[in-house]
Amino acid sequence: MLRSILIALDGSPSSLQASELGLELARRHRSHVEGLGIVNSAWIQRPEAVPLGGMAYKAALDLRELQDASERVEAVLDGFRKKAEPAGVASVEARRVDGDPLQVIETEAASHDLIVLGHRSMFDVDGEICELPLCVDRVIRGEPRPVLLVPDEAPGSGAGSSQAPILVAFDGSPASSRALHMFALLGLAAGRIVHVVTLDPSSSRRAEETASRACIILRRHGAAETHALGLGDREAGTAAETILGTAKALRADMIVMGAYGHRGIQEIFGSCTREVLNACPTALFLHH
Repeated sequence: MLRSILIALDGSPSSLQASELGLELARRHRSHVEGLGIVNSAWIQRPEAVPLGGMAYKAALDLRELQDASERVEAVLDGFRKKAEPAGVASVEARRVDGDPLQVIETEAASHDLIVLGHRSMFDVDGEICELPLCVDRVIRGEPRPVLLVPDEAPGSGAGSSQAPILVAFDGSPASSRALHMFALLGLAAGRIVHVVTLDPSSSRRAEETASRACIILRRHGAAETHALGLGDREAGTAAETILGTAKALRADMIVMGAYGHRGIQEIFGSCTREVLNACPTALFLHH
């Protein structure tokens, strides 16, 4: 069951949406929730080449930027505390931490079941990849706990709604199996309508059999309804197109999938992780 949630906050629009969803999940599952306001002081005060005599000027700019970031995070944490009480969350903690976001999340996540992140939060680091912050990418790749990514704007009724369907992308690979089982074990399938989509190039019949086995697990963990959708290579596009297109058609408010998973030489659903991450307009539950 879902007993503890860590929400990483930096004041970005998607982290504010992450706050809303994290609090709703905590209320529904009666979980402890911690809002962690992260000030990336390591990035703000990073060493940089400056003109001769410019160190004092850089230090002043760093101090101002650090103060602005601190004020932003404190305001976010204050708002988080105010939202928690009317949301009916029984156990709440909110605190600020300074440092590298990746290291902070890695350290703090050890005492939580689920990490909730804004899809486009933690942007102030070198080497950003497309629209996905490098920090978020590294959390997904390295974190042993599941990660729930939340977009800037929650579509439809929002991922906290118990009415909207959930889409599970499942191909039987280790990564997708771990994501499916963790999603079910945390109780996130309970009371929900869940569709499982499987893409198998060999035949749609085999794909539907695979999806049906996943549905059995979800029903055993309390899913209100399950629907298996098996597609062959002539019935679907790429894995990413299948996932995104199916989610759009269903108006799903959450996608569950394995992240960066491998099967043999070629990746199956894992090969499309980057494409789904960059294009997905809804919440993503990821586990690798």
